[in-house]
Amino acid sequence: MEKIKNIFIILLISVISLTAIAQENRDATLKERLYKAKVRELVYRLHITEAQQKKFEPIYRAYCEEMSELWAERKRPIKPNTSSDAAAIEKRKIEMQQRAQSIRMKYIDKFAMVLTPNQIERFYEVESIIQQKLKERRDQARNQ
Repeated sequence: MEKIKNIFIILLISVISLTAIAQENRDATLKERLYKAKVRELVYRLHITEAQQKKFEPIYRAYCEEMSELWAERKRPIKPNTSSDAAAIEKRKIEMQQRAQSIRMKYIDKFAMVLTPNQIERFYEVESIIQQKLKERRDQARNQ
C-alpha cells in the first residue's frame, strides 16, 4: 500500500510539473508572438527596410527584455490605508517611470545607429501606440 501511495505521489508531482512546463511554454510562445507582431508593426509604420530590420531586431529585443524585466517588478496596487502609504505607492510608480525613461535613453543611441532621423522621431510614439493597443486588448479580454 505504501508503494502505491508513493507511486501516486510521484505521478501527481510529474503531472503538476508537466502542467507548469506547458504553461511556461505557452507564455513564452505568446510572448514571442507578441514581440514579432510589435516588430512587424514597427517595420510597417516606420518604413524600416530589410537591411535596417536585421540590425534593428536584436537591439529592439534587448530593449523589450529590459522593459519587461522592469515592469515585471511592478506589484499589484494595494489600497493605501494612510497618506504615507499612498505617498509610498506614488513614489514607487514615479521611480518605475524614471527607470523606464533611463532604459529609453540608453537605447535611443543604439536605435540611432540603425534608424533614420525620421524613424527615430516616430519610434517611441509608435511604440507607445502599440503598447496602448495591447493594454486595451488585455483589458477587453479581462472584462469578457
